[in-house]
Amino acid sequence: MRPGGLGTTKFHALANVARISTIQPNPNITAMKLNYLLPAVLISTFAVGAFAQEKRNNKNAPKQTWRVQLLHKDNNEGIAVGDIDGDGKPDITAGEFWYQAPDFKQRPVRALTAFGDDYLSNNSEHLYDMDGDGDLDVLAGTFKETLVNWYENPGVGNYDVEAWPVHRIVDTGTAHNEATFLHDIDGDGTPEFIENSWNVKNPTQIFRLIKGDDGSVTVERHVVCESGNGHGMGFGDISGDGKQDIVFQAGWYEQPAAGAFSGPWTYHHDFDLPHASCPLLIQDLNGDGRNDLIWADGHSYGLYWHEQLESRPDGLTAWRQHLIDKKFSQGHALAWDDVDNDGEPELITGKRFHGHSGRDSGAHDDITVQYYDWAPKTGTWAKHLISTAPAGEGPGIGLQIRVHDLDGNGWKDIVVPGKSGTHIIWNDGR
Repeated sequence: MRPGGLGTTKFHALANVARISTIQPNPNITAMKLNYLLPAVLISTFAVGAFAQEKRNNKNAPKQTWRVQLLHKDNNEGIAVGDIDGDGKPDITAGEFWYQAPDFKQRPVRALTAFGDDYLSNNSEHLYDMDGDGDLDVLAGTFKETLVNWYENPGVGNYDVEAWPVHRIVDTGTAHNEATFLHDIDGDGTPEFIENSWNVKNPTQIFRLIKGDDGSVTVERHVVCESGNGHGMGFGDISGDGKQDIVFQAGWYEQPAAGAFSGPWTYHHDFDLPHASCPLLIQDLNGDGRNDLIWADGHSYGLYWHEQLESRPDGLTAWRQHLIDKKFSQGHALAWDDVDNDGEPELITGKRFHGHSGRDSGAHDDITVQYYDWAPKTGTWAKHLISTAPAGEGPGIGLQIRVHDLDGNGWKDIVVPGKSGTHIIWNDGR
């Protein structure tokens, strides 16, 4: 029997809710540095006729179904998934608690400090073996504190505790943190801890996790740029040299040819992405060999992709903006994974509930979680609604989206935190 029988709600995915097509730009328009971003203006429209025909052709096809399970309701916005107790089943950590599979029993991890109108001091969390004992610990980020802590997994047989032991890993010296990432920036198999800040004057810095002979982790700080950060961040090869670069609100940093930690990175102010999502996604969508950007406005309406064009003669990258969807607001987090079992990843996002304590655009709109199928041959996105609920009464996306097959049925489920609660969205497939 699937976990979460009681307290779950069944949702039907609205397959092919909308077929979104990109209007082709005038070929005579010259590509510009995104500071003058090709407003090309690539408006998205609904291809009603094509959608209606496809709907008629597939009217008897089974619909993908989803069920929503509320685990806990508080204001936590960070989440992670991994095997905490070593039983081979993925568990969930979310703020003050972890949820033990297969029944997802709530167990304590730590206490979080409340601040502002409706915030808890957790903007992201990650699972990693920090002490070399073979089990996963919680490495967490905060909004306003400079201290980064990790929480030691007490191990099997020791979970009936009030809190996990806490250890400080580093004082970053910077507050105003939008999100943190555990990401392998140099491709050596060991992830780095990277902070994104809404304070544009904060440095962009990478913290290398150095494992000692006993497996325990220490940190080494590397500065990408002493002053230059901004809301939103993603990782991928922009320059085409095979190395990962860092994209953020106000442009991108190019990784040095000698390696990620060989010196400062080169800054390129080729675009501005206001209140960009965490993360931005970097993918070659149209197969032209150049990576493109996918991002959402985390505090207003708008989901976009930016097509990377041929570079200008002066070496500046050139971009063309395409609108994917402007029907929802606060798409603060994105994920890229295969949730419909077609062998290709989908764009997964939704509405964050009560970013900026309800002062953002669309704060009182219904909250949604949805995914988009990309069709490279036609340059279109098909929007599929997974769940929708009145504001505060169902799953939003919080600050992290995790995609895992929690129950082993072959279909990946979606796990989200947020101020409307921590939820599992069970993927029952077709």
